[in-house]
Amino acid sequence: MASAATPAEADGRTAGDHELDDMADKTPGLPVEEDVMQLARLGEIAAMQKLFDGGKVDATYTDDQGITPLHWAAINNHYALCHFLIQAGAPINAKGGDAVATPVLWAAKRCNYYIVNLLLDHGADPLLTDDQGFNLLHSATLDGNVYQLVLLLHQDMPVDMPDPQAHTPLMWAAYKGYSSCVDLFLRWGANVYATDDQGFTGLHWALVKGSQDSIQKLLEYGADRSAKNNDGKTPAVTAEEMNTTRQWHRALSQAGFDRDGNPKQFPVPGVKDVRSFISRFIFFWPFAIILIALLLMSQFPAFIGIPTALIVAYLMQWAAQKLLFWAPSNMRTIHHTPFLAGIFAGTLFWVGVRWITTVLPRTIRHNFFLNLVFAAFYGLTAYFYFFTMTSDPGYVPKSASRSASKAVIDELMELRQFDERHFCVNCMVRKPLRSKHCKRCDRCVAKNDHHCPWVNNCVANNNHRHFVFYVLCLEIGILFWVQLVLAYLEIRDTPKDVQCSIISDDLCKILNKDPYTIVLSIWAAFQLTWVTMLLCVQLLQVARNLTTYESMRGHLHSHTTPDAINSFVTTGDTSQDVTGGNSATNGFGSGQDTSDAPRPHQPKPSILDQWKRLLGLDTFVATALQGSQAGQGRRQGNPWSRGIITNCKDFFCDGSPMFGRKEGGYARLAGERVDYTRLYEVPKMRYARGGGADGARYESVAEDEEAA
Repeated sequence: MASAATPAEADGRTAGDHELDDMADKTPGLPVEEDVMQLARLGEIAAMQKLFDGGKVDATYTDDQGITPLHWAAINNHYALCHFLIQAGAPINAKGGDAVATPVLWAAKRCNYYIVNLLLDHGADPLLTDDQGFNLLHSATLDGNVYQLVLLLHQDMPVDMPDPQAHTPLMWAAYKGYSSCVDLFLRWGANVYATDDQGFTGLHWALVKGSQDSIQKLLEYGADRSAKNNDGKTPAVTAEEMNTTRQWHRALSQAGFDRDGNPKQFPVPGVKDVRSFISRFIFFWPFAIILIALLLMSQFPAFIGIPTALIVAYLMQWAAQKLLFWAPSNMRTIHHTPFLAGIFAGTLFWVGVRWITTVLPRTIRHNFFLNLVFAAFYGLTAYFYFFTMTSDPGYVPKSASRSASKAVIDELMELRQFDERHFCVNCMVRKPLRSKHCKRCDRCVAKNDHHCPWVNNCVANNNHRHFVFYVLCLEIGILFWVQLVLAYLEIRDTPKDVQCSIISDDLCKILNKDPYTIVLSIWAAFQLTWVTMLLCVQLLQVARNLTTYESMRGHLHSHTTPDAINSFVTTGDTSQDVTGGNSATNGFGSGQDTSDAPRPHQPKPSILDQWKRLLGLDTFVATALQGSQAGQGRRQGNPWSRGIITNCKDFFCDGSPMFGRKEGGYARLAGERVDYTRLYEVPKMRYARGGGADGARYESVAEDEEAA
C-alpha cells in the first residue's frame, strides 16, 4: 500500500519549494535595485517601476527556468505588486521552476488565496498542471486549507478532477487526514465510489492514513464498505495491513455499522425514526432515575440508601449510554443528548407533583400567600425553561444557493475578510458580528452566548433574555420552596419511637416527618450552588454587554485554549468550543488534523483545582472581577458596552414581548434596533458628555438598522 504513494505523497513538495530552498544559496549578480527578481521577492513596486521605465527589463522577463517576477510576487504574497505586474503585461499562465508551475500554483502552495483570487480574476487557468500533473485544486488540497478550497470550488472547478494516477481531490484529502477537507468535498458532491489506477477508493486512502474522522465521514456519505482494489483488498484488509483497524472499527460503530460493516439493527421493533425515539427516551429517562434515587434515600438508612441510590442511578445512566450505541453519530455521548435537560425537567416535575399532592393541601390554610408566590415562580420557571428549550435561538439564514455564496465570497475577498471570523465554511454564509457556529446545532447562531445542555439548545439573541429569566425564577422558586417545606414540616406531627444510628434524635425525628419530601428538597436546594453562580455570571455579562463566548475567549488565558471544565457553570457544558485563534501561520483555516500535534507541557491540576473548576469557582471569580470593571469596557476594547444602565435597559427592555417569541435576530443596542443576523459592522456611535453611570453617554449616528 505505501509503495503506491506518488512523489508528492512521499515528499509533499510542489510548486515553488525547490526555488525557495535554493534562494539563500544564490548570490545575485546585479545590485538589488537592478535585479527584477529580487525586487519581485521583496515587493518593491517603486523600484520595479523605475526599472521598467529605464527600459532594461519589463514584466514579461523570464529567467532560464521560465520563472517570471509574477511567480515571486505571488509566492511571497505581494498583492499590490502582483496587480502592478498584471497591469504591466506579465504572462499570467507562464510555467516555470523545477515544478513547471504557473504563478497561481505558486501562490496556492503558500495558501495566499487573495493572490489566487486576483490571478483567477485576471485570467489564470486553474486547470493547468505542474510537472506532477497537479492542477490548482489538487495543489490546494495537499495543503489542506479549507478556505482556499472553498474559494476554488466556487470557481466551478470540477470536484472530481483526477490527477495522472486518477487520484481525486477527495482521495488526497482522505490520505492526508484532512477531515475538514473531506467533509467539504463530500458536501460539495464528490464521488465516494471513484477509484484510482490501483482501484483504491477514498475510503482505502483514509485507512492508509488512519484518520477516524475522515473514515467516518466517508462511511456516512455512503462509501462502499466492501469495495475491492485491483488486488482484491477490501477496506477491512487495508486497515489490517496499515495497522488502522482500531480507527476502522470505531468509525464503523460511529457511522451505525457493526465490525463486519453491516448496518446495526435497532433493538426496539417498530421504531422508524431512531433519532426522535432516542431523544425522547433519553429526555424522560432521568425522571425515573431521580424518582428511584429519592425513594431509596428516603426509605433506607443513610449508610444504605445513599450508596444504593448512587449505584442504581449510575447503572440506569449506564443503560442510557448503552442505548446511544444505536444513536446517530452526533448523539453518541450523553452530553450531546437531552439527558441533562431531562435531569432538570425531572426535578421540576417531581417537585411539582409533591407540592400538589402533599405540601399544598397541608399548608394552603396557614401559608396561602407563600403557596401563591411559589406557584407563580414555579409556573414562570417552567414557562421560561421550555420556551428557551424549544425556541429558535437566532439561527443565521443559510445561503440560498451556491451563486449566492459565491457573491458573498467575492465581497469578502474584496474586503480582505475571507477568514474564519467572517465566513463559515459549514453554512457557507458570511458570519455576522457576535455570531458563532454551533457544532451541536450545526448552524451559525446570531449573538451566540453558549450552547446549554441543561436546555438542550443554544442560548443566543432570540432566547437569551428568557434564559436569564428562567435562571432568576428558578433561584427565587427554590428559596420559596425551601421556606414552604419548612412551614410544612412544622405542621406535620413528630413521629414517636424512631431511632437513627448516625444523626441525633432531634434531627432524626424531623427527618422522619416526611423523608421523601426532605430528600427531594435537599436535592432541589443543592441546585442553588450552580444556579447562583450562573445567575451572577449572566447578570454581570449583561451589565457589560458581553456574551459568555466573548467573555471566555477574551479573558481566559488568551494564549491557550481554555480548559473545558472551566466553562461548566457558565455554559453547563464541559466541552465548550471557545477557541479563538486565527493566525494563518499556525493552521488558520486548515483542514489538517492536529490531534497528534505536540502541545506545551502543562502541569497536572490538583484535586482542589479540579473541583474548583468543576464547580465553576474560577470562572465565577474571574467574571466577578471583570464585572467590577464594567465601566471600563470601552477602554478595554469592548465595542458593545454603552454603560451599565444602557446595557441592562437594552437587554431587558428591548421592545419584544416577555411572554412571546422575539422577532428573529432583532435586539437593541444603545436604544437602536439592530438585526444581529445581518450585522457586519459595529454601529458608529457619537460620544457625548453627560448621563450614564460613568458620566458619559453614546448616541447612535448609524443609519436605520431595520433596512439592513
